[in-house]
Amino acid sequence: MNKHLFLLTVMFFTSGYFAFAQNKVDKYCRVSVSKKAKISFGLKKELFAPKDTTVIQKLNYVNQLTTETDVLNYMTGLGWKLVDIHAGGLYTATEVIYFKKEFDISELDQQVSK
Repeated sequence: MNKHLFLLTVMFFTSGYFAFAQNKVDKYCRVSVSKKAKISFGLKKELFAPKDTTVIQKLNYVNQLTTETDVLNYMTGLGWKLVDIHAGGLYTATEVIYFKKEFDISELDQQVSK
């Protein structure tokens, strides 16, 4: 009897974990830094549409930063993870930094979760 109860308990918590994990989605952004930083969420704004409008306001603050270090410190402070950095070429001084963050689907507009 105890084995069955233990097995049911493990199955319950395991299924709850996987059900919760399925409600997460990664979102990405790109920051170009030359003389000033410029953040981009992609051309289709509906693919990154957080319900909380302060998320976009906080991210747009990046456009006021001027160094890669400031961008990295600010974005990681907001919970974004560094994905990749592309250094400028021989004739360009622009660096491109890619970030991602995991969002719960409930934090995003319904069109995004489809």
